[in-house]
Amino acid sequence: MAKKAKIAQNLFFILGLFALGIMIYKIGIDNIWHDIKQTGWWFAPIIGLWFIIYLLNTISFNLIIQDGSPEAKNVGFFRLFKLVVSGFAINYITPFGLMGGEPYKIIELQPALGIQKATSSVLLATMMHVVSHFIFWMVSIPLLLFLVPVLSDTVALGMILSSATSFLLLLWAYRVYTRGGVDRALILGSRLPFVGKRIRAYRHQNQIKIDQMDYLIADLYKNRKKDFILSLVLELFSRFLICVEVLLMMQAIGWPVSFGQSVLIESIQSLVGNLLFFMPMQMGSREGGMIMVYGILSIPLSYAVFVSLCKRIREIFWTVVGVLLIKIKKY
Repeated sequence: MAKKAKIAQNLFFILGLFALGIMIYKIGIDNIWHDIKQTGWWFAPIIGLWFIIYLLNTISFNLIIQDGSPEAKNVGFFRLFKLVVSGFAINYITPFGLMGGEPYKIIELQPALGIQKATSSVLLATMMHVVSHFIFWMVSIPLLLFLVPVLSDTVALGMILSSATSFLLLLWAYRVYTRGGVDRALILGSRLPFVGKRIRAYRHQNQIKIDQMDYLIADLYKNRKKDFILSLVLELFSRFLICVEVLLMMQAIGWPVSFGQSVLIESIQSLVGNLLFFMPMQMGSREGGMIMVYGILSIPLSYAVFVSLCKRIREIFWTVVGVLLIKIKKY
């Protein structure tokens, strides 16, 4: 198992370096350097802001893991911080979002927690992050109506559908929190063509472990409600803290926006980016979301391009940090 973990770690590291090279090439070194000079010292608080955001994500993750069991005490806080930053970096550079970062976290935590607890803890942390997105998007809907009283029919319909979808997904999340979701996911997967037979066989052979994972997932909500609520609140707070990034970027070019506008900008661009989740590094999807919301708010579209590029540069910085942290052994 240690050998397999080492191989997986090296693969993630190589993939990270390769994807970073592609991202820098696509953006262009000249564009990056011009944006850095234009933004100036504002990049210091922008990058520092994400240290705080990752710290909040780590505290949220730590609340899930620290259930009083002996094995949980073997997972140090810096180790979790390393996994959070590296996990987000891997998710960012791999297609389909969660296809890279979450397995990496499970592999890294398995020696200390065991496969069942490692898997259930990572799934719960991911659920907290995803559910905070749903709540964040739902909050932004009335904000859009307040800031932009007259909306086109297309935008209004899109907001209604987004709100309804977020609400339905919250209901689904509640079911997972109260009953677990691993067994149900495998049942659905067993109906897929080509791979369904293998999934059925895996479920049959590992039913006890699957039931244990579902029990651990449901245990957080049923028996540790204080930890559950605090973990979710921290994730949701980090969503709103991200909006400060837009404030700083717009301030850097002398076009201040309100916090409400920054929430709307972050909400819509992240919604569009997540709808096109299969795009590695959200290439093109974020820019489209930015241009859409800046048009709705009647802000010059050139600023949308500037903010999008600033975000790319910040992501490059933290992706480099995350990829390098993969190789750090001591924690």
